[in-house]
Amino acid sequence: MRKLFCLLLCLLGTSSWASDTSVVGDISISTTRVDPAVVAHKFPLKKGDPFSWQAFEEAQNKLHDMRLFKKLDFSAKPNGNQTDISIAAEDGYYFFPLTFFSSGDKDVFFLSLFEGNFLKKGETLFATAGISDDGYAFSGGLSILDNFFMASFTKLDAEQRFYEDYWSSTHGVLSVSKDEGEFGDPLYKWDMRDYDLRLLYARQMGDFSAFISPEFKHVSYSARVDAGNHNQWTVGLSYRHNVRTSSGMGALFGFGLSDKKKMLADLPAPLYAYAADVSFTAGGAWSGADYDITKLTLNGLWQTETKTHHTFFVQVKAQDTYGSPFSDQVLSTDLLGGQGRYRRLIRGKRGAGMTVSVLYYLLRNNTGLLSLQPFYDLAYVYAGGAYRDHSGAGATLAYKFWRFPFPLGINYTRNLSDQSNVVAFVVGGSF
Repeated sequence: MRKLFCLLLCLLGTSSWASDTSVVGDISISTTRVDPAVVAHKFPLKKGDPFSWQAFEEAQNKLHDMRLFKKLDFSAKPNGNQTDISIAAEDGYYFFPLTFFSSGDKDVFFLSLFEGNFLKKGETLFATAGISDDGYAFSGGLSILDNFFMASFTKLDAEQRFYEDYWSSTHGVLSVSKDEGEFGDPLYKWDMRDYDLRLLYARQMGDFSAFISPEFKHVSYSARVDAGNHNQWTVGLSYRHNVRTSSGMGALFGFGLSDKKKMLADLPAPLYAYAADVSFTAGGAWSGADYDITKLTLNGLWQTETKTHHTFFVQVKAQDTYGSPFSDQVLSTDLLGGQGRYRRLIRGKRGAGMTVSVLYYLLRNNTGLLSLQPFYDLAYVYAGGAYRDHSGAGATLAYKFWRFPFPLGINYTRNLSDQSNVVAFVVGGSF
């Protein structure tokens, strides 16, 4: 009996030792359309790497986050001191046009076309066009393997309104400003014309990515401010860990939902995610600018996802323009997390902001997700020799169909600094 017990201990010890020292063996990949080499490239585990079940699970999530597959089946089989891995992927390709029109304070028309995996490289390609009373904007981009390319051109011809305490109207081709008549007569108004060509190249390196973006910009005003060229270059580095990507445009065709079953099941333990970004912008005579431009931007995100997928977010952001001209100053809305909708903003030399929100699911089933997301925004911007606050609170109630790329819902935002309210229909966001 004693010998049998010792033999059992030896066997258990040998099994544990083999598990702890196992390495990745052969990796076999079968796909419907995409090149298996693309899947192998995106799968972080390589032959000869140490094997653990946690690393295997994290590697699976990297393939789910490609938002390309209808189904992904994984298996791991011990083979001596190796663990062989099999991946069976069901994928395809899609073309998806999208258009919408809105009428009210400002008429907006938006048209886009999205493509996925037609070239069998797991790529996504998009082209968009937006036209409104305030101008037009065009953009196009390509994401392939670890590379992302984008080009955009915007012409903005709008009126900017300036109020007491350094508040001013929001602006943008697709932004609907509703400040007129809401806050009394502005102190002054400027007609602004802005031509902006921006290029971007980004390279992903595991959880890290780096980017470079030249921007060629010409601005003119009806007032004597900083009319002229504002050409500038931006370089940046970002880090993402456990931050899930949302379903893409292929969702209508079932692509990108390979982890749907996992998303509906409870997590074995809370999931923590982190993100951080740093970027530096500069311009001057060397870039063809008529002004010296310098901007440093820092951004951080921390989130906790409970076992039942409710998620708590904290995002912080800071910017400093180091005395850059008016057109390149910090905007308070850029320091916030994007949950709130605001009629006005504060602009200044530097600032910092924070957004806290909770994504609470009222319903989760095979059809879709019903969520309520309350939030709180707070930003301080240095303007007129003092730091001025822009704070707000509200909530978004939205429903996200699994087979539709955007959540649909309604947002309420209360600007706590100027006591204004905005109720807006919401199309889009991240879940």
